[in-house]
Amino acid sequence: MAIKRYMWILFLLIGIGLLFFAYDNIIVIPELDPVDPDRGWQWLSSDPEVIEYIKFWFRNFGFWVLAVSIFVIVIAITGYRNGERWAWFSMLYLPVHIGIHAFLWPWLTPAILVVVLIAIIGLVVPYRLFFPRQVPSSEG
Repeated sequence: MAIKRYMWILFLLIGIGLLFFAYDNIIVIPELDPVDPDRGWQWLSSDPEVIEYIKFWFRNFGFWVLAVSIFVIVIAITGYRNGERWAWFSMLYLPVHIGIHAFLWPWLTPAILVVVLIAIIGLVVPYRLFFPRQVPSSEG
């Protein structure tokens, strides 16, 4: 079978990676001990309200990433896997969304660029599966 039939796995892997990133932002980072000198928040602020505010925003961002990861996983294992055109257009959202983040947070660009390239490969390689060439009919 052609490799283009398995490109949905790339999106599944991206979705799983985003799930781990969401877990980090929702649970791991906010639970860091504020007074731990190596991994805590003490280096940033000693004000408990400021620390709670920062934790809130990490959790908030984590829930947004969780929503995107569920979006990617569900579409990858359903419509994209079946070669449905709407799913291709839906997945086009991913490199655009992540590219915007690379523009907004340039210090993350090296890590984000890898995900964008994988998503672009996942869109370009199976392109003809989603958009087959029109064969001119011989009816006249």
